[in-house]
Amino acid sequence: MAKLKIKKEILWTLLVVVLIAAIIIPIVIVYTAAEQDNGNRIACFPLMEKGNDTNLESVCNEKGCIYDAAATNVKCYLPLTGTYGYEHYNSTINSGDGTYIQHQLRRRQGNPSLYGGDIEDVQFKLVYYGDTMLRFTFFEKGKSVESNQPPVGLNLTTAQAPSENSNYIVKVSDSSDGVAFDFTIRRRSSDKIILDTKLGGLTIAKQFLMITFALPSQYVYGIGENTHDSFVHNLEYKMHPIFARDQPPGDGEMNLYGSHPFYMVSEDDGSSHGVFFFNSHAMDVTTLPYPGLTYRTIGGGLDFFVFLGPKPEDVVNQYTEIIGRTMMPAYWSLGFQLSRYGYNGTSEIREVVERTRKALIPQDVQYADIDHMDNQADFTLGPNFLDLPDFVIEQAVGGLRFIPILDPAINTEKVNINYTTHTNAMNVGAYITWYNDTLQPDGNCTTSSSNCQPLDNVMLGYVWPDGRTAFPDFFKSETQDWWKQEMSSFHQKLPYDGIWIDMNEPAAFDTNKEKPFNYPPELPPWNLICPENEWDDPPYITRKTNLISSHFYDIKLTTSTDLFQVSASRSATKRLSDKTICMVGRQGQNNEYLHYAVHNLYGWSQTKPTYEGLQSATGKRGIVITRSTFPSSGKHAGHWLGDNTSRWKDLHSSIIGSLEFNLFGIPYIGADICGFFEPTTEELCARWMELGAFYPFSRNHNSLGMPPQDPSIWSSVASASKTALNIRYRLLPYLYTLFYHSHTTGSTVVRPLYHEYPTDLRAKSVDTQFLWGPALLISPVLVEKATELKAYLPSDTWYDYYTGKKEATSGTEVTWNTPLEKINLHVRGGYILPQQIEGLNTKLSRQNNFTMIVALNSDNAAAGDLFWDDGETINTVTNNQYYYIRFSYAETLNNDIAVEGVLTMEVQTNTTSLTGLENLKMDSISIFGLSKAPTSADTGDVSYSPDNNVGYLTNLNRPMISNWKVVLHFD
Repeated sequence: MAKLKIKKEILWTLLVVVLIAAIIIPIVIVYTAAEQDNGNRIACFPLMEKGNDTNLESVCNEKGCIYDAAATNVKCYLPLTGTYGYEHYNSTINSGDGTYIQHQLRRRQGNPSLYGGDIEDVQFKLVYYGDTMLRFTFFEKGKSVESNQPPVGLNLTTAQAPSENSNYIVKVSDSSDGVAFDFTIRRRSSDKIILDTKLGGLTIAKQFLMITFALPSQYVYGIGENTHDSFVHNLEYKMHPIFARDQPPGDGEMNLYGSHPFYMVSEDDGSSHGVFFFNSHAMDVTTLPYPGLTYRTIGGGLDFFVFLGPKPEDVVNQYTEIIGRTMMPAYWSLGFQLSRYGYNGTSEIREVVERTRKALIPQDVQYADIDHMDNQADFTLGPNFLDLPDFVIEQAVGGLRFIPILDPAINTEKVNINYTTHTNAMNVGAYITWYNDTLQPDGNCTTSSSNCQPLDNVMLGYVWPDGRTAFPDFFKSETQDWWKQEMSSFHQKLPYDGIWIDMNEPAAFDTNKEKPFNYPPELPPWNLICPENEWDDPPYITRKTNLISSHFYDIKLTTSTDLFQVSASRSATKRLSDKTICMVGRQGQNNEYLHYAVHNLYGWSQTKPTYEGLQSATGKRGIVITRSTFPSSGKHAGHWLGDNTSRWKDLHSSIIGSLEFNLFGIPYIGADICGFFEPTTEELCARWMELGAFYPFSRNHNSLGMPPQDPSIWSSVASASKTALNIRYRLLPYLYTLFYHSHTTGSTVVRPLYHEYPTDLRAKSVDTQFLWGPALLISPVLVEKATELKAYLPSDTWYDYYTGKKEATSGTEVTWNTPLEKINLHVRGGYILPQQIEGLNTKLSRQNNFTMIVALNSDNAAAGDLFWDDGETINTVTNNQYYYIRFSYAETLNNDIAVEGVLTMEVQTNTTSLTGLENLKMDSISIFGLSKAPTSADTGDVSYSPDNNVGYLTNLNRPMISNWKVVLHFD
């Protein structure tokens, strides 16, 4: 820790405030030499450190920071506790009803100004929302909390004073004038501080804001969308940029497509809490070994919500209550889906569908990427896809659904057809425009051919279409209406069932370079080149622009050219507008937003009108898949993890990403099965199909120029896929019920082990296995040439899904034989899983009878539930057009010996709407963990496997819409 020495000690100098004739002499601070790094250093110039800038030492000394030449992580850092930041000043305001407290703060004299524009007078406001949530905000004096908020609606309840038994205790430092400001949040039950600002670093400036939290535990999760090598964070000064970017997953701390500044911490006693940073600007989040986190952002406010749990699932429930619960997906969207970039026509799509069906591999959805369009223009069909509508109508009869892609960028120069999509957009003023005439480049392409902007005040870039593109401003109601109308018109031509929206960070190719990589070579070079200004070139640019990918870029060429000839050099402009549009774009209903402030909201703003347009056009629930997301995107869409690579590392990373997006409130999540970039291998694809069968969003997708990888290509992959997908389809009633709970209470669908075992230290680090809800454990093989899997079984009762046999040990590492055609599945004791006999798609499987797994716990009991509606009507939950059914099993004992077991089904919510359940029966039940053989049952036939201790009830023929019991009798 840096120490301040007063002058009489002679070692170092401090000119203190001296009052002479009422004149105040400003403080000038000289800090002592660096001390040992205790994992709590806050870097003054982290981007210079990451870039090994040779000027770091001189800049560090000039700014009054502390320099440590011998350091391996942070060489230039701020003074520690009490010397940098803000202090109390003037007064404190307490609400009369105990719902909030507000402190006036001022910047400490003598602080180094890191990036200029420092705000001297600041308000700190802390608002209570009952016993499990609070909010704290810093904002400039004279302004309001709302002035810094992103234009994203939150579901905030009325502020409420905490009770004497609330989950937390807040302590703010002594509010006397001149006392350094800090505060702590302590968990009442453990008396453990869970958030502490004493590490310092508080900075509030026009374009640079920073705050650091000391945390209670090393088990930190979330923060996205980034590449992470593990689900629990590496806290060794890892710097995670957050800025929506057309960036495929690779190696290193990359910012990817979305923005999710939310983290969760698992505390030592098993309690958990979460923190949401409500800010839509570019930012960096740095982990500290202390442990701690430092946030740096370039605008907005420091506005945080804290959720006290205490259970991990409670935290997610509390968070999603604020940002909004996930949409309820259409039942068919839980089926297997096939896609690729590079279909050469409808005939090739037909071939893929037919060979998949011939291999008896279930499939519910077929996609078409941008190759189905006329030169990549939205809402058009290319010459090889003019018969696509007939194919879609034909396949719909058998139950196959269809989803096309839409990109936001609109071709403004399309000449081969009357492109009314663009004409209509211009008529309503749908596009993002330039901030003003001064910043807009010359509109005359004769005199300024290299960077002209010729379409009025519309900002133009270049993406996939063969002409300059404009970018819709979805904050405008006119744009939303235009988009929905275009969707409706297109549906009349191509009767799609869902929509896939891509490139909505928004992406623009090679901005600020001479020309886009795919610009027509016969034309003079042209590109979107952003003028130098304070928004495109802020004083702190964030690591987003300081990072060059060590992996592949999202290159979708229009031929079969080798994708990898385009190198990472595309990314070297180091400006915020790199790979996107200029930050000086104007957006909003009244042009009230700069793109600088709402860039991370672009995908979010497109998602809601797309979801509404889909439902308006189809009259059904449908599904929207979006690439760029922000907190609350899950209300209207699911997400895929982007353009991954066919490698084993990405197989593992897909689990990490899926777990994170469940924390973020977007449980409809999955990765491109078998990988997008690079040719896959037979073994990798087989293992990936097995794992992908348990993604909530299960889709095989790959890139242009890559060999086909749909699962019927190889016999071994077809076999593994058929086995895994048949299990998925059998379990769809359970999965659909998990989504119902997520939709209504915010719970996760894909779940890390520690959510169910929060005090298990081993479970806190597991990211090679995961759970569906609380009851089904999935343990895939993630390494090459492995036929045995070492995995972790938390201490509990577990049964092999395939045999029903109880695992002999738990609470330790186990080894399972896992041949290529198998993925390990285990059912947790105490739970009942409803199942349905599988089919080649959900239209067929939903007509089949039900089965059920009853997995007994140590008390020989189990319980479960089932949500069921028609699978596609809009708002069935709101309108009570569904069945909700509870199942339970318990045994009657006589002298501690079971004499009978009673399995009960109770319909707790029913409906007069037709759901298909009216004609279905409970056909059979498997009871795992029966310690003795039943001699009879009052319904159906009974049998027993003494080797596995499994009882089987068959020929039950019990109705699914009325209450019933089945009684087993024992000797």
